[in-house]
Amino acid sequence: MESFGETPKVIGTKQTLKAVKEGKATVVVLAEDTEDSIKEKIVTACQEASVPIEPYESKIALGQDSGIERGAAVIALLK
Repeated sequence: MESFGETPKVIGTKQTLKAVKEGKATVVVLAEDTEDSIKEKIVTACQEASVPIEPYESKIALGQDSGIERGAAVIALLK
């Protein structure tokens, strides 16, 4: 389990897609239990921008390890 609490990041689908498209994301962390429609959007954007995707066990765990009190489907670690 990794903690992303102090790492510069954005949390959530819209913010992650924006960071990827603007070239600000170094890696995207995607919860394995994320809905397929969201996964497809994230994977497509990351492939187009050559941003690696790291899987994470669950939305709840990713949210907690990102320092928020709810689940997070996806986060982008920033440059």
